[in-house]
Amino acid sequence: MSQTTSPAARAAEPAPPPLTFARWTAGTLRRWRLAMGVGAAIAGAFVALALVLPPTYRAEASFVSKSSDGVKLPSGLAGMAGLAGMASSMGMNLGGEPSESPAFYAQLMQSRELLTRLLESRFADPRDDAPADSARLVDILDLGKRRSPERRMEIGIEKLRKDLGISADTRTNLVQLQVDMPHAELSAAVANRVIELVERFNREQRTTAARDKRVFVEERLRDADANLRTAENRYRDFMIQNRQWRTSPTLSAEVQRLERRVQTANDLLLTLQREYESSRIDEVNDAPVVTLVDTAVTPTRPRWPRPAPLAVLALAAGLVVGFLVAGSATLVADWARRNPA
Repeated sequence: MSQTTSPAARAAEPAPPPLTFARWTAGTLRRWRLAMGVGAAIAGAFVALALVLPPTYRAEASFVSKSSDGVKLPSGLAGMAGLAGMASSMGMNLGGEPSESPAFYAQLMQSRELLTRLLESRFADPRDDAPADSARLVDILDLGKRRSPERRMEIGIEKLRKDLGISADTRTNLVQLQVDMPHAELSAAVANRVIELVERFNREQRTTAARDKRVFVEERLRDADANLRTAENRYRDFMIQNRQWRTSPTLSAEVQRLERRVQTANDLLLTLQREYESSRIDEVNDAPVVTLVDTAVTPTRPRWPRPAPLAVLALAAGLVVGFLVAGSATLVADWARRNPA
């Protein structure tokens, strides 16, 4: 026959002592088996995660951006070169071309145009045993074969913007690039390809104005040469047909007019020749120079997972979570003792 405690008897029982920090700590330590079990499960989860997730390799490269003409100041401020140097040391680009600054190159390497070219570039396929085989980066990254090419390109651009770490120092004009890829050789190849695309941008885009000027001057130079030849031929023909021109005022005036035409055409030709040589030089000088500082090399070990840091992280996380669970169990047990109903 079961015996039940009446409410009056329960009320007469002494209340449990309050849960102090010392009692909570002692109760948590008594549940060390629970804490160790939870810690082992957490550590095992970390190990399983490290085995499932693909490794990540990081390659680093850097270059210095240097403008063609340095700091460009207006003619009225030509004597303020010291102010420009002081502003440059403080990270300001006084009077310089914004598109030649390190910050511009950092944004350029995140642009859709450059990343699209990068995804279309071919690299040695690390998934194939044949070293001569190559594939596009958008195919190597395995962005989903069932998706449309446009969607795969969009996903690839978003992924590259996360995998590319770029920093720019306005004081030294140093641009540093970090590339994270699932394969060691691929990370170094992609980093070097990015810098190659930046150099190609300078060659293709920055020299457009100087090239247009050179082409225009070259066309005018051909026209001026033809005009000079025409003027000289007319002068020669006139002199052959009018050998006694000195005795005629009318013919003398015509000779002077023809001589002026030849001289004018000759002066124009000489001017255009100087402009043509200058434009050819400007076509090379106007392009900013990218000086490579560090070429990306193949990393020898992955950035993630790293055994030693992962073991420390797994141990610390396991201990913290395990003792939190044990402490929570102590709180629940105390609450249950205070509320037996």
